[in-house]
Amino acid sequence: MGRKYNSERAVSPKEGEEHRDGILAFMADWDDVAKYLLTYRRDGRPRMRPVGAYMDGWHIQTVTQDVHLKTGHVRRDGRVAYLFSGMSGRDRGNDPVSVFVEGVAELVEDQERVRSFLLWRAERLGLDPSYPRGDFVPFLIRTTPLYLRAEGFTGRRHPVVYTSFPGIAAPP
Repeated sequence: MGRKYNSERAVSPKEGEEHRDGILAFMADWDDVAKYLLTYRRDGRPRMRPVGAYMDGWHIQTVTQDVHLKTGHVRRDGRVAYLFSGMSGRDRGNDPVSVFVEGVAELVEDQERVRSFLLWRAERLGLDPSYPRGDFVPFLIRTTPLYLRAEGFTGRRHPVVYTSFPGIAAPP
């Protein structure tokens, strides 16, 4: 029992730093990367669903609605995780480029801040600033990352792991 499993050991911090810009660009890719948000139900069970995720530096931002389950989950428990999964084929179908992020989410309900985000998003991505529409109140989930594990940037089975993010102070 004394042996350690080292096949999936993270690359060195120095090598990891060489991939920061590429990983951030991957996370911001709107066309070829699927994004999923994990929140926690009242009883502690996880719930994951596909979402739009927009990068502001290392902060991850997702629009939600007052009526969505994820809104209540984040309001009760700010622990969240995101999975960014590449949709392009690779040598092995079960080995996509992916980034997993654990973080702390802030539910932004202030409509001035939400509107500011919607305008920022519209300008950046060419979207209609009034989207989403409907009879609901839009909110914003703004996530500060605490841990990131990126697969497929340095070769098979050698992830990049970050626990610090430039320009972001650790949440209280």
